[in-house]
Amino acid sequence: MTTGTTGESADVAAQTRWAIPLIVLIPVAAIGLATSLSTPWRMVAWPLWGVAAALTVAGWVQVRREGGGGAAGWVSCLLLHGVLVWQAVRLLVG
Repeated sequence: MTTGTTGESADVAAQTRWAIPLIVLIPVAAIGLATSLSTPWRMVAWPLWGVAAALTVAGWVQVRREGGGGAAGWVSCLLLHGVLVWQAVRLLVG
């Protein structure tokens, strides 16, 4: 099944696929950088991180169905995974 995305539209779709979880991680990063990650802040940060992780899995399902979407999509993917791992380490090590 084809989605009708070719060329630039495929790159935009691939970037958007990974941008949404990155946007969800912005509050987690802000909480981590602005506070000492006390218990109430961790209680807020973990669910946001979980939503971003779930959206990342959904992005991979879409990649599996439609393909990677070019170099720009893979750069966005690497950025997302780097931030996701960084935030997980910050939350675990604290």
